Amino acid sequence: MKNPKWIIKTPPISISLSNEIASILRMTTGENLVGERISILPLADNGIILLEKNDRILGSLLWMKINQLTARVLGFGIHPEFQGKNLGSECWEIFVKQITQQDMNKITLEVRESNKRAIKFYQKKGLKPKGWIENYYQNERGILMEIDSIKI
Repeated sequence: MKNPKWIIKTPPISISLSNEIASILRMTTGENLVGERISILPLADNGIILLEKNDRILGSLLWMKINQLTARVLGFGIHPEFQGKNLGSECWEIFVKQITQQDMNKITLEVRESNKRAIKFYQKKGLKPKGWIENYYQNERGILMEIDSIKI
């Protein structure tokens, strides 16, 4: 069994890959995502970062370009069996490298108020809560988080 590896892709992607990504993100974020929705997201060049092992997707970070300087994370999750192994941090480093290579220096994202583990992760990466988004998630507020002036 080979070790997991990170793969970077640029849209478009197949519906089957979109379905695999949707499955991981549903499992890890609680979002009600479907592959068809992911396949039409306006993702950036190199806006799909995947963790793959034995032809199976175990993690994903999806992002888009908001403007010349800002990247928005649309979905990020690592399969629960592989959490706690530094893979999320590895993915984040790959993401930051991608956006800095595109001369971007700001990241924004939304996270469920109840997702304490993700909030703590993002805070360790330098993101700060900027406000609440009422009714962003079904029956739950979202927290808008941002970081300016990314440092590698």
